[in-house]
Amino acid sequence: MILSLRTALAPLLITTAAVPARAGDAAAPPPPAAAEAATGDAAPIAVVVQGAPPPRSASEAVRERAEVRAAPHRTASDVLQLVPGVFAAQHSGEGKAHQIFFRGFDAVHGQDLEIWIAGAPVNEVSNVHGQGYADLHFVMPEVIRELRAQPGSYDPRQGDFAVAGTVRLELGYDEPGITATASAGSFGARRLFLAYHPEHAEETTFAAFEAYTTDGFGPARAASRTSAIAQGVYEPLAGVRARVMVSAFASRFGSAGVLRLDDLEAGKVDRFASYDPDQGGDSSRAQLVVDLRSSGGDAARGEGLSLAPFVVLRALRLRSNFTGYLADPTSGDATQQLNEAITAGATASYRLRFPVLSERDTFEAGVVARTDWIEQSQRRLAAVDGRPTATLVDAKVRATDLAGYLDASIRPARRVTVRGGLRADGLAYQVVDHAGEGAQARSAQGVHVGGKGTIDVTLLPGLHALASAGQGFRSPQARSLGEGERTPFTRALSAEAGLRYADELVRASAALFHARLSEDLVFDEATGRNEPVPATARTGVALDAVARPAPWLVSSVGLTYTRAAFTAAGGRHAAGDLLPFVPQVVARADLAVTPRLGALFGRRLEARAGAGATLLHGRPLPYGELGRDALLTDVTAHVRYHRVELGLDVYNLLDAAWFDGEFVYPSSFTRGAAPDLLPARHVTVGAPRSFLVSLSLFLG
Repeated sequence: MILSLRTALAPLLITTAAVPARAGDAAAPPPPAAAEAATGDAAPIAVVVQGAPPPRSASEAVRERAEVRAAPHRTASDVLQLVPGVFAAQHSGEGKAHQIFFRGFDAVHGQDLEIWIAGAPVNEVSNVHGQGYADLHFVMPEVIRELRAQPGSYDPRQGDFAVAGTVRLELGYDEPGITATASAGSFGARRLFLAYHPEHAEETTFAAFEAYTTDGFGPARAASRTSAIAQGVYEPLAGVRARVMVSAFASRFGSAGVLRLDDLEAGKVDRFASYDPDQGGDSSRAQLVVDLRSSGGDAARGEGLSLAPFVVLRALRLRSNFTGYLADPTSGDATQQLNEAITAGATASYRLRFPVLSERDTFEAGVVARTDWIEQSQRRLAAVDGRPTATLVDAKVRATDLAGYLDASIRPARRVTVRGGLRADGLAYQVVDHAGEGAQARSAQGVHVGGKGTIDVTLLPGLHALASAGQGFRSPQARSLGEGERTPFTRALSAEAGLRYADELVRASAALFHARLSEDLVFDEATGRNEPVPATARTGVALDAVARPAPWLVSSVGLTYTRAAFTAAGGRHAAGDLLPFVPQVVARADLAVTPRLGALFGRRLEARAGAGATLLHGRPLPYGELGRDALLTDVTAHVRYHRVELGLDVYNLLDAAWFDGEFVYPSSFTRGAAPDLLPARHVTVGAPRSFLVSLSLFLG
């Protein structure tokens, strides 16, 4: 949880000069002003040259704008599925954070996946609905400039929640002038997207707005959201580069909840029905990031200093009912969760080229400071009038994470590079719990120290062999800590080995990986959140390829197989049992063609068509059952003539009848009836086929 990976190579502010590009890196054309300077029509100006950070594992993946735009995406969480091994499901309405699966981890709403967007952390500490809760609805897919995924925990910049790995999204918009897009489609979906990007500015300077509403594909599925993001890049002082990002977001959504599969198969309920139409909630987020970078006094030595403070305001209200009337046959088991948080912090780093074994050896030192003020509650509500019948959680939490790291990149031989270092996190918690008799105050504190390293060997031009190992951690729910307790961390040890290849046309990788956790968290239907379970391990293989054989063609393919199992017995789980809910096979393929069709009346005519397909296979469920496989295909087709574009997006093209959530537990959805204590399969129904037609105007 620190600066964007781009801080690994701090940008240097230099005058226009030839800079060699690394094989496989796309070279961006110079801005118009720079071109004029090169021809002598204007005085030389400053140009930012920014290299790609070196990978920390064989399976590290990057998706750029071309790959992101290949298939249609409703949300930023959908874009995460471009990462090999990731699948994102939304089983509780269009507004709640997605459930994320990644390489054998059920990260639920973010507990095992560290996420940063534009320099701000997204994961929420000690959220009442789930540790690491990460809601990405505030980001429009159109403004995602780059997605970089680091599986495992092999980089000292990775911190809390980097158990399965880390994902960082960088923002930007490259269409000059004003963009206005109006869309309408199935189930009353309506969307308005507005954006502005100055013509001669970098794409990282932009402003965007989104308003979206839908009636939903069944009862209790209506949703609406609005979001605004603005980002600007400036040079307030010579040698200093500043990026300011501000955003605001609010949403309201319904949730149909679960259905018993036996009721569905017997025809007792419709496929899109809801036992409790009052489920759902609302969510909001506002944030500010200021990223300052300086090349220091000696650019030739590779010096770079960065400082990025951030502030995030979050609120969530969620009502859900997973068991009906099992716990309370009269009033029902519905719960309402409230969580409000203020997060403030900063990241800072200093990078220096310092020859040890070669002239290219570099060192970086960094610090991370984050503190969260949290107010949260969970109450059981009566089915008839929604009045609170029991208070399960009522707490105030203060959480502080202070971290420091040292990272080095050393070349002991011409073809060998060793990267890695050490990171230490000190976490402190103060909790005031009002759920019992009187207010109970307690505090806890602990330190996690983890080593991380990678060996990178160049076998042939463009072909590298990498071996990585690292220690990561997940912080605990603050309410679970006792007075004076030394903070217990979920400790992760991961290792990986594989090959990477890159040239001007292809990037590809293949890797074997293994990860072990000292303890884990699995969803518990009775509490409506994740609860501790014994130690687990994951072993698997990951394949990834991105190809651009022609300027008008791009494709990406990712395939991951993982066996996730318990390594210790506890509760209803035995050693060797497969981890429930986690797909063993996740495959994703995207393809896009963007031909120029020529000119009509002197104006250019262009087209864009693409498709994305996701396959899920082998989802274990509790009590030895297996979930259903799913194959989902989304397609897009757009035609642009000069300043007007007409588009069609189709989701779930084959209208697959699939479940985005499957659970096994006892329930009773008949009020006053004797509860059935036998475990039964429950499902949340995935979205059927839908379409969205859009009309865009480009004024610039």
